[in-house]
Amino acid sequence: MKTRLITLNDFNGHPHPASKLFRAIELKTIYEECKKKDFKEPSVDIGCGDGYMSSILFDKKFTYGVDNGEAKDVQIAIKKKLYKKVLIEGAEKMSLKSSSVNFVFSNSVIEHIPNNETVLSETSRILKKNGVFVFTSPSHLFSQYLYISNILNQFGLTFIGNWYAYKRNKMLNHYHTYSHIEWTKRLARHGLKVIKYKYYISKNCLIFWDKLALEVRIKSLFDKKAEQNVYKKYQKQIQDFYKNDLVESNKGASLFIYAVKK
Repeated sequence: MKTRLITLNDFNGHPHPASKLFRAIELKTIYEECKKKDFKEPSVDIGCGDGYMSSILFDKKFTYGVDNGEAKDVQIAIKKKLYKKVLIEGAEKMSLKSSSVNFVFSNSVIEHIPNNETVLSETSRILKKNGVFVFTSPSHLFSQYLYISNILNQFGLTFIGNWYAYKRNKMLNHYHTYSHIEWTKRLARHGLKVIKYKYYISKNCLIFWDKLALEVRIKSLFDKKAEQNVYKKYQKQIQDFYKNDLVESNKGASLFIYAVKK
C-alpha cells in the first residue's frame, strides 16, 4: 500500500472550508512523510468512518476498517465496499487476532477515545513484530492557537480565552492533545517505538481555520449555502495555506507519528 498526494480538489464533495483546509494539509503531510513507504498487508484503519480519507490517500483498500458505528457514517464505507471487511467495534477491544496485521493507520481519531491507553495496547497487540503504526492527532499546541482565544488573550482576558479553548476542545471531543514527547512515552509503554514525527498546521493556519469555522457557524443561521460562500470568499487564502504553510520546529497544531512495534 502506497500513499498518494492529495489536493484541495479531492475535497470537492466536502464543502466545509475549515474541514477542507485542515484535512488537505493533514493528508498531504502523511503523503510527504510516507511516500517512500510500501505498507504491507494485512492492514487496519482505526476509526474508519465513511472510508473517504483512506480511499483517496492510499492506492489500495485496507484489509479492515474498524469503527464503533456511533457516527453512522461507517454504513457508507460498507455500502461502497471501501474496505475488504468492516468491523463494527471499538478500538479499545478489537476482535482481530494478536500479531495478525502489518500496518495500522488512524487519522485524527485516537484523540477522541477517552480510554487512550487501551487503544494503544490493542494496536500493539494486533501488530506483528516490526509492524507499523501511523497516526495523526492534534498536538499540545492546538488550544493555544485558536482564533477567539488569541484575540481574548491580546486584551488580557486569558481566563475567558482558556474557557473558549476548553469549550472548543469539548465540542470537538478532544480528550488527548499531546506533544511528540508525551506520545513517545505512551507508545513505549506498549512496545511501540516512535521512528519519526512531524508537526503540521502552523499557528497562523489554525487561527485562520478556527475563524473559518466560526464564520460558517454564524452565517449558516441565515445562509443555506454558508459553507460554499465562505469557501469562495477565502479560496485564495485556503490555497495559499495548503501550498505554503510553514511550521517552525515542533510548533504545529497537529502531529504525525510513525511508530514501529518492537
